Formats: sequence, structure tokens, C-alpha cells
Amino acid sequence: MGREHRAPWGCRFPKEEEGVCKPGIPPEIDSEYFEILCLCVLQAGLNWRYIRDKWREIRKSFYGFNPKILSKISVEELLEKALIKNRRKVEAIIDNARRFLEIQRKYGSFRSYIEELIKIEDQEAIEVIAKQFSHIGEYSAEYFLHSVGYWILKNSAK
Repeated sequence: MGREHRAPWGCRFPKEEEGVCKPGIPPEIDSEYFEILCLCVLQAGLNWRYIRDKWREIRKSFYGFNPKILSKISVEELLEKALIKNRRKVEAIIDNARRFLEIQRKYGSFRSYIEELIKIEDQEAIEVIAKQFSHIGEYSAEYFLHSVGYWILKNSAK
């Protein structure tokens, strides 16, 4: 069986050992949740290995995935600086930074938001994430929840 990991660095989901990968370790700080969310946006439709190999440079070009910075930056400014030049992905990351900050304000932390999601059915949680954030479909939402240890939290809450 796959090993536990801290996305975006350790998981090869969904191909690890025939689709089996242990859930990610829940992030310790909210900024890690946002970085993993951005990973899901950036990986969608691109070569995952390329994204993984270039992650350090991508992270730097996106201001360390700091949602406070990204929520205030213009699309054009980020497109000029970012390693990934896909306008829709850049727009989604900026929009998601704003949404992420709204969730933090509402729930006190993003972790508290995830803890609320563990109270509902898994498919519903996937749909909530897919609707809440830009450029996140159900597959990416499931990957996000997997990567942030959603099922570890859910099982420990029982």
C-alpha cells in the first residue's frame, strides 16, 4: 500500500500501486491547505511529473502561494511572473485566494472548514469543494481532500 505523504511532494496518486495511495497527512497550517489547492488547479490537464519537478520554481513564481498576496494581485502581473502561463489557471488561483480568505474569516481557519466537511457524506464534501473553488472539478476536489488528510480526520472523528 502507498505511504502517507504531505502533498504536493510525496503522492503519485492515482497510479501508486494500482490506484491505492494512503491519504495525505492533514496540514499543520492553513497556508499548506492553500498550496495543495493550488497544486490541484495547476496539475489539472498538465503533466503531473512536470508540475512536481518544477514545484519549487512554480511556488516561487506564485509568491509562495500566499493567499493574502495572491488575492490582491492582478492577473496580468501574475501572468508576467508565474512559471505557468495559463490565464484560466492564474485567474482561478487569484479567485481561490479570495475564497480561501473568506472561508478563514467565516470559520476561523481553513482546518475548521475541513472539520465541518467531515460531518457530511464524502460525495457531498467533494461536490462542496468543487463548487466552492474555481477550476476544481470533482476529480480534483477528491484529490484535494485525499491530499489534505480528509479521510484521516473523518476516521479519527468517529
